[in-house]
Amino acid sequence: MAKIKISCLRCGEPLQCDEKFRGKKVKCPHCKHSIFVPPIPFARVAPKQRLAANGKLKKKFLVAAGVLVLLIVTAMVGVWIVKPVRVHWPDRRPIGVLFLASNFHASATNPRGWFNDPSLDVTGTNGAQRFRKALLDYADQSIAILKRTGAQGAIVWDLEGEQYPHKTTFIGDPRLLDQLAPEMASVADEFFARLRSAGLKVGLTIRPQRLVFENGQPRQTQVINTKKILLEKIDYAQAHWGATIFYVDSNGGIRRPDEAWQLRRLAEQRPDILLIPEHHYLPYWSFSAPYVVLRDGDSGATAKWARRFFPKSFQMLNIGDAASDWAKIDVARSQGDILLFRAWCWSPECQLLESFAHEHR
Repeated sequence: MAKIKISCLRCGEPLQCDEKFRGKKVKCPHCKHSIFVPPIPFARVAPKQRLAANGKLKKKFLVAAGVLVLLIVTAMVGVWIVKPVRVHWPDRRPIGVLFLASNFHASATNPRGWFNDPSLDVTGTNGAQRFRKALLDYADQSIAILKRTGAQGAIVWDLEGEQYPHKTTFIGDPRLLDQLAPEMASVADEFFARLRSAGLKVGLTIRPQRLVFENGQPRQTQVINTKKILLEKIDYAQAHWGATIFYVDSNGGIRRPDEAWQLRRLAEQRPDILLIPEHHYLPYWSFSAPYVVLRDGDSGATAKWARRFFPKSFQMLNIGDAASDWAKIDVARSQGDILLFRAWCWSPECQLLESFAHEHR
């Protein structure tokens, strides 16, 4: 058997070992240090060996892909065979989005970046009062825009603020408000009551994960029972603020074939709410209003197929920064889609929606 010449990394002494030890560890006969013997370079592998290696990788990939496709097809067929959960949401007026904070504008006195104002001080003796005034002023400004645009309601995207960076920015768990944003917890009831007293429906962002802290750092952890954790968050928001609209952030979509079944059962159990999943594929149109961003591309392709399989289905179309595509927006509106827009500041989209609202007056 051919010999391999290597050197010990500790003592530097040269040594030899058999080819069979490639990719394994051997002990230096001089200092007894363990040495990793380099594996055979791919370029030196015989063609037959390379073909065999490629064949094994290809086989594993095909098996994994086949299993994934089977799961997806099973989920889709199951949703079609079983009687669909018809979304009962006759109100197709626009819905506003309310972003309350930004992680990029956080500061020592405003750690959750409220209202994009790093100079705001929500700490100290009068911090809660300062935050309350800023929040209710924001609510009044947003209500005025929502009424001008003929909106049916608003979704609060970041109720817990944005203290943490991307992937944990949107907490999506209103049950943790006391722990994560005590200044908001003390005034949330009044904030939502003000929106509802203006005749507006209210909603918020929820996530199908569980937030945990490890060494002081937050992390969203996956859960098996998606329906259970979302239902707990939904019931909390309904009981406290009368929320009925829920944007489901960072859900599994096609990567979690079982999720379609779980969300379908949730929608069946809570027929008075509107689910808006961020990630989705065709079956989601049977029980929810999937979230679609107009500026990201063709918003009508999947919706066209969805309406063939699930008549009267509709999507939640985000028209932010897309007022110039007014023709597509008008078509989507005529087909029953709900238009989603930024409602805390006036924009070209607001102007377009105001003109639509005047058509019905």
